Amino acid sequence: MINYYKNWVLYENALKRSIILVLCVIASQAHAQISITGTVRDTRGETMPGVSVQIKESQAGTVTNVDGKFMISVPDNQSVLIFRFLGYIEKQVAVEGQRNLDVILESSPNSLLDEVVVVGYGTQKRSDVTGAVASLDTKDLETMPQTNIQQALQGKIAGLSASTVGASAEGGNLNLQVRGRRSIGASNSPLIVLDGVIFGNSFSEINPEDIQSIEVLKDASSAAIYGSRGANGVLLITTKKGKNGKAKITYNTYFGTDEAVNIPDLMTGARFYQLKTERFGQGSITATEQNSFDNGISTDWVSLGLRDGSRQQHNLGISGGNEDTHYLISGTVNTNKGISKNDKFNRYNLRLNVDSKIGENITIGTNTQFGLYDRSGVPASFSQAFLMNPLTIPYNADGSINLTPWPDDAFFFNPLQGLNVLNNDDTRSIFTNNFAQIDLPFIKGLSFRLNTGYTYRNQSIETYSGNNTRNGFQNKGESQIGNNNTDDWLIENILSYNRSFNKHDFSFTGLYSAQQRKFISHNTNAIGFVSDIQTFYQNGLATTINASDNYDKTNNIGQAARLNYSFDNKYLLTATVRRDGYSGFGAETKFGVFPSLGLGWNISKENFLKDQTWLENLKLRATYGKSGNQAINPYSTLPQLQTQPYLGTDKLPAVGYFTNRLGDPSLGWETTLGSNFGIDFALLKGRISGAVDYYLTNTSDLLLNRSISPVNGVARITQNIGATKNKGVDFLVSSVNIQKSNFSWSTDLNFSSSRNEIVNVGLTDSDGNFIDDIGNRWFIGQPIDVNYSYLFGGIWQEGDTFVGSAQPDAKPGEVKVVDVNGDGVISEADRTFIGSAIPKYIAGLTNTLNYKGLSFSFFIRSVQGQTRSNSLLNPFFSGREGALDRQFWTPENPINTYPANRDDANPSQVAFFDDKTSDASFIRLQDVSLSYTLPSAITSKIKMDRLQFFVNAKNLATQTTWVGLDPEFGSQNAQPQVKSFIFGLRSQF
Repeated sequence: MINYYKNWVLYENALKRSIILVLCVIASQAHAQISITGTVRDTRGETMPGVSVQIKESQAGTVTNVDGKFMISVPDNQSVLIFRFLGYIEKQVAVEGQRNLDVILESSPNSLLDEVVVVGYGTQKRSDVTGAVASLDTKDLETMPQTNIQQALQGKIAGLSASTVGASAEGGNLNLQVRGRRSIGASNSPLIVLDGVIFGNSFSEINPEDIQSIEVLKDASSAAIYGSRGANGVLLITTKKGKNGKAKITYNTYFGTDEAVNIPDLMTGARFYQLKTERFGQGSITATEQNSFDNGISTDWVSLGLRDGSRQQHNLGISGGNEDTHYLISGTVNTNKGISKNDKFNRYNLRLNVDSKIGENITIGTNTQFGLYDRSGVPASFSQAFLMNPLTIPYNADGSINLTPWPDDAFFFNPLQGLNVLNNDDTRSIFTNNFAQIDLPFIKGLSFRLNTGYTYRNQSIETYSGNNTRNGFQNKGESQIGNNNTDDWLIENILSYNRSFNKHDFSFTGLYSAQQRKFISHNTNAIGFVSDIQTFYQNGLATTINASDNYDKTNNIGQAARLNYSFDNKYLLTATVRRDGYSGFGAETKFGVFPSLGLGWNISKENFLKDQTWLENLKLRATYGKSGNQAINPYSTLPQLQTQPYLGTDKLPAVGYFTNRLGDPSLGWETTLGSNFGIDFALLKGRISGAVDYYLTNTSDLLLNRSISPVNGVARITQNIGATKNKGVDFLVSSVNIQKSNFSWSTDLNFSSSRNEIVNVGLTDSDGNFIDDIGNRWFIGQPIDVNYSYLFGGIWQEGDTFVGSAQPDAKPGEVKVVDVNGDGVISEADRTFIGSAIPKYIAGLTNTLNYKGLSFSFFIRSVQGQTRSNSLLNPFFSGREGALDRQFWTPENPINTYPANRDDANPSQVAFFDDKTSDASFIRLQDVSLSYTLPSAITSKIKMDRLQFFVNAKNLATQTTWVGLDPEFGSQNAQPQVKSFIFGLRSQF
């Protein structure tokens, strides 16, 4: 018994020592654990909930919470954390003594396969899309802000051309085309759909801060669901919505400065005086010119019309939601002062996006935008300033604007006179989409959506030109009042059915829609007032009042059906048919039917490629479809009368009418048949991805004006005649060049080339063969737009042989014209095609580098192989207009560019030379942006989820041989191009 007791005591002591030892080991291990906290964000700075955080070579891990934050314990400072999230590149971060981590995950190029994209009346996974659908990475709208979102589209999407044709405070005037031009007489602009509703207002009225995504439907198959509206491509713009979680407050702002760039060297007063006396003699100098020359006066009219511009924006928003309701409310103030004096654009937007689930099966919602847009002011006239005589006087002695800067030549007015014009130009609008969706309980996957849209837009313009303006002085005051109202409603009934079983996935969409658009305008012009005191509030006192009114109304109805089918996620089919009716066409041609078919093959999912580790995605796509263009004036099929005032037999004013347009009830749809062949690819674990598309379209029954005998008083009539074809290629590739734990470098390149060609314009010779329409410059086998004229061959020099040439009477210093046909005579037959009026290709290149919280990106845009006419290169000096300072030929200066400064140096045959064509190719460093997102360790202390600062520079440099304002501009006598520097911050609470 004693031995048993001793043994028990020994055992008990040993047990105690073992327990104490185990506890010590556990305690030491617990003491060795290191607690790590942090925040995971995407490249926009948005926090990411649900991200997997795992210790490398361990099963231990956690996930980020709703605010993107995490906390985890690691064994030591050598531990490595792995961050994973679907659609993003996996990232490994070494602890290395850090206790709080800020982790930024980049989306994987291969994640695009699972990305949900808007395709019109629905969404699809990108891997299931058979058509040519491209997306804009809208993160560029944040750190590369633009007043007008069209500017953000320039060079960013393959197949989408957004060329600037002028500059302004509103964001410039841009020409937007998807895959080039197909129509000659009708519009080539794409359809814009905002939150499911057709948007017909200006792009500048959309707040870029509100945009979540932009998709471009480029081919006939993807755009077919919009029927006649989608003939020129479709831009789908979707605004931001609230997300599950607590309310988030965002405040984003920026301030920027603008300055004019690329202003060409214009004539000084002394140079103008020299050239005028050389050409016309001393007697041609007027008293004003002589006085200015004697006193050393030289007026730079362009500089007088310019100023330093500025822009700023403030955006405040709140968003959030739960499982049943999501909401977003945002308000934006955007003010822009252009570089032209008196040029401004102010935008005030309020947005409300709400969706709420009622019960189990019903969801209702609204996406509504209220806007006020102020375009008041009449800017300086640069079309006049660029041509103004520099020896004229801009201001009177008291500093007021001189209404007769050149009293010796009354034709010219002061380019600054618009600064004295009183002008109010305000637009108020509401644009709303309201919907109700019912998930029908009796059939799984079946739903009905009632989609309604309404747009009301009122533009009120009040203008008064007083006695301190030229028009006001001549008319004793002039008042102009305009009211324009747009009223647009849309109703769509959409039936959707989605079903999956075994390896089969299919969805069906049925649509019936109706839309009506009314435009009403009332305009009054009054002249002759006692004084300027009451400005545009005294129209009843005017000596003469003229009024005009306009009323346009169009109706559209459409029915459509679309079937999407997928087998085993490998074989894809999209079949669409739409029937459209448009009130603007004739009684027998109002309706058109537009079918399309798209096929896809996900080759990379086949068994014979499953073992290829270097290939993530390979998909072939082929589509074919028919679309129609309705983009003509609503009453083109009807005859039209025009008023003609006259004095009646009683000597009182009367009104008569005469025909100014003939109607054609057979006028119908301009029809396009288009095909597209594409390849999507992703290689090396998504490090390289992209797409290549080749397309071909044939357009017939063009909406063209046919020349007819004027025996009835009308020389033209709109009919369906002629045909064109268009072909091209789109290419885009994205690569992740470097991917380290704290550093990454990615590149995005897009390239597109398009060429259109006229097949015929309805004219035939006596044998029935199609012939050119030279008067309109429409040539069979050539693009719609051409440079067609005589070919400049240089300048005749002393010692050249004139006898036997095509210009035997020429003298040294005259323009040499190329004898194109070699018949020894310069005639109209020597006119030829000069260069290409459309670019051979356009391209955009974006590089983005990220290091911890720093992000640097730069965007280069290139347009190559285009020639344009340039009015600044006019070699003829009239002695009345200034413009470009240029050197003329002399025996001592035998240049080969500009002829001698004399009347006979520019032959009448080469009046073309007034608008000499030049190479308009360019490479532009369009955007450079640097941003810094503060670490969460700092933002959490000030109760913020995100704080980001950024700087952005626009239009820093352009490499081109073009002489003038800008190779893209439609006129070289316009407001100059702008360079901008922007500073901003983005925050979330």
